[in-house]
Amino acid sequence: MHRPQDIARQAPESGSPLTDQSLGKVREQAERQHILSVLQQTDGNRIQAAKILGVSRKTLWKKLKHLGVSWPSGSPGGGSE
Repeated sequence: MHRPQDIARQAPESGSPLTDQSLGKVREQAERQHILSVLQQTDGNRIQAAKILGVSRKTLWKKLKHLGVSWPSGSPGGGSE
């Protein structure tokens, strides 16, 4: 098992791609990717996607809006991949 000080010594130099992203940004990107993946699996069915994701349809809608995602990805004003 690594001690925190050992990990700190192994950390990448500042300015690398890993140090330029906050935990919040990484989480948002992962959440966005997962939501898009589920929407693709459900052929865009937001009700079914919300059930798979374990959230309400309204929560999914809010998350899509917050993340700048429109579905289908080609719709106007959309933030797709």
